[in-house]
Amino acid sequence: MAVSTGMSFLISTLLALSLFSVMQLNSKWLTSSSVLVISTGFLGSVLFTLSLTAVSNLMTLLLGEGYQASLFPEIILSLMFTFFTCVSIHRVCATTGLLFSLFALYNIYNVSQKTYNSSSLLKQPIVQNKKKKH
Repeated sequence: MAVSTGMSFLISTLLALSLFSVMQLNSKWLTSSSVLVISTGFLGSVLFTLSLTAVSNLMTLLLGEGYQASLFPEIILSLMFTFFTCVSIHRVCATTGLLFSLFALYNIYNVSQKTYNSSSLLKQPIVQNKKKKH
């Protein structure tokens, strides 16, 4: 079920803020074992995905439907927000969060290329009928 850009902005913003606050409130527990520290890095990548969605939807609302997300400001801002959130919890969490976020970004890029790539439309053969003159 698809939602509008404005509703997607609202949902992703609320989820990102909720995840941010849960991570900050439970930082002592999240650093109690090494498995939880790595899991917190994964939560950081989820935070990255949600914040990237929120920022990209905001830019689309402000600049129009033809706007495409780019490296700056969307990806850099979302990565920095995620990195500083994870650093405030644990340094290893920041490293794993950065790695998981880059992996998530790679997957988002691949899905985007499969969904919105216009070059796949150009690969279709064009059939032209040529008549031979005798």
